[in-house]
Amino acid sequence: MRKFAFILSMVLLVPIAAAVALPFLVPVGAIVAEVERQVETKTGRALTIKGRVDLAYFPSIAVTADQVHFAGVRQGEDLLAVKQLAVRLRLMPLLRGKAEVEKFVLTEPSIDLTVDRQGKPNWDLSLADSPTEAGPGFIADLSLTEVEVVDGRVRYHDLRTGMVREATEVNVALSLPDLDSAMVVEASGLLNGTPLSLDLGIEPVRPLLSGGVAGLNLRLVGAATNVVVTGQMQRQGEAPLALSGDLSLDVASLADLIKAATATVPSDLPVNDLTLSGKLAGTLARLALTDLVAKAGDLSATGALSVRLDGARPALGGNLSLPRLELDRYLPAPGATDPALPAPEVGPAGWSKERIDLAVLKTADLDLTLHLAGLLVKGVEAGATTLTLKLSDGRLHAGLAETALFGGTMSGKMTLDAGRQTLSLAVAATARGMQAEPLLTRFADFDRLSGTMEGTIDFRTSGANQQELVGGLNGAGTVLFRDGAVKGINLAQLVRSAIGHGSEAPPQTDFAEMGGSVVLADGVATTEDFRLLAPLLRVSGKGTVNLPSKRVDMRLSSRLVGSLEGQGTSRVDVDGITIPVRVRGPFDNLSWTPDLSSSVRSALKDPKKAQEQLERLRSKEGAKSLLNSLIGNKQ
Repeated sequence: MRKFAFILSMVLLVPIAAAVALPFLVPVGAIVAEVERQVETKTGRALTIKGRVDLAYFPSIAVTADQVHFAGVRQGEDLLAVKQLAVRLRLMPLLRGKAEVEKFVLTEPSIDLTVDRQGKPNWDLSLADSPTEAGPGFIADLSLTEVEVVDGRVRYHDLRTGMVREATEVNVALSLPDLDSAMVVEASGLLNGTPLSLDLGIEPVRPLLSGGVAGLNLRLVGAATNVVVTGQMQRQGEAPLALSGDLSLDVASLADLIKAATATVPSDLPVNDLTLSGKLAGTLARLALTDLVAKAGDLSATGALSVRLDGARPALGGNLSLPRLELDRYLPAPGATDPALPAPEVGPAGWSKERIDLAVLKTADLDLTLHLAGLLVKGVEAGATTLTLKLSDGRLHAGLAETALFGGTMSGKMTLDAGRQTLSLAVAATARGMQAEPLLTRFADFDRLSGTMEGTIDFRTSGANQQELVGGLNGAGTVLFRDGAVKGINLAQLVRSAIGHGSEAPPQTDFAEMGGSVVLADGVATTEDFRLLAPLLRVSGKGTVNLPSKRVDMRLSSRLVGSLEGQGTSRVDVDGITIPVRVRGPFDNLSWTPDLSSSVRSALKDPKKAQEQLERLRSKEGAKSLLNSLIGNKQ
């Protein structure tokens, strides 16, 4: 602001210098040339008056200049271009040290604000020499009677993101009787085609020039939005101008506001109205809002927010508390596929090859903590939790505190990096005591496993699309299910059939404990220590789950034993009949078949030992009748 004020003050020197030089008959052209030279010396940018310059000296000093241009960074580009500048000052008050501006009108000014690809704004003049401020002996007071901007235009272009915003038909009227009175500003214009109006009052103005506090009243209306700020402004030394006061925001249509701010038309917003109030403090570049109370639809929040605009990207921070959220009400409904659009490209196993675009993560930074009283999503109830979100230069860190979920708890953290050509993702999570069946049914559409679950997982991946992300999975994890069942297959029945004792039984394998560890490498999960413990049945196994191709290849060793022990047993069962079972095929059509070849080979090597194992199994006290039932015999 001070830099622009310096430029305008140099323009004002044209009529003042003309009045002083009149007795010496200095040509007006020479005065204009000197002003242009001084501006370029101080700013490094050229000020050029290309049109006609008219001067008058009495009873007021007046200058009218056409085609005034102030250069931008790139050659041939203007930061400021004014079709006509008209200034009129009263001469006698000026000689007494008071500048009484009868008229200051900018007609069709055009301001082009640009941020280059390195993040440097073209309005950063980087003055080599700060202009000397006029002391009280030069201008002790100021009066502005008719100050106007007529049909102006302001355009903002960020070359890093391609974002363009434009305000047109900008009209401003300002009045200031003197520095100890109120300055009143009335402005209107179109922001991306949407009408806006601004009313601003500052009283008195002098403290903002010499240091001190002035009252502030601001109201902004437009785009179905009403913003009111009541408070004060303060200047201390060379520090930026500070603001403080009460903020009230009322948005009747978020769609209209988003359209005005982004020049895009949103669809299917979960809420369409917003009210917000709080205590505002900070500078124009760094604002904080405390004692925040916000309401959007029937969703409410309290806490604090902050905004920073002086960095490479806008940054939002805060700490908010929210009541129980029924998130389903705010999620967009699944949209029908448009038959006119080409189908997205997919790989052989159905994973999408469509590029994932998360460029939006690079447009702003975030440091937000959310305290949730509860959450309902897809019919799933989650308990109170704390969610932290930190986003910087396209890299998002999210943390979930221990949360009650599916009868147990879950906690975890995630890092998503969208700042490079390919996305990278890392996830670490821990689950304790969660009910597996509703969890897998809800989120994986898999309803064949029940029981309580606990486990850990730590994986990372990278890629440009879904197929690459799945194929790049690397990491490790452990999982353990207790007191549940595998539905759709009865391993004991399968073993009974393999040894010639088939009978009818429910198609599920009950277990006391099932689990193991897994290693992920390039999307393939490998386990070497899978186990299932159940009364009269032990299952161990190893194999792979190929996620990119959506196929399973596991070899299970199912052993009938004479023990009723299940969960938590430390016993290693060496007695019993072992029947290998091969599990393989695509996810949606797994086959479970006995692998008798290895059992036959073992029996052929030592048929007497195989017979002894069967007899020992039958003779064990306490298990005989159960075993007879298990293999289908009647006593």
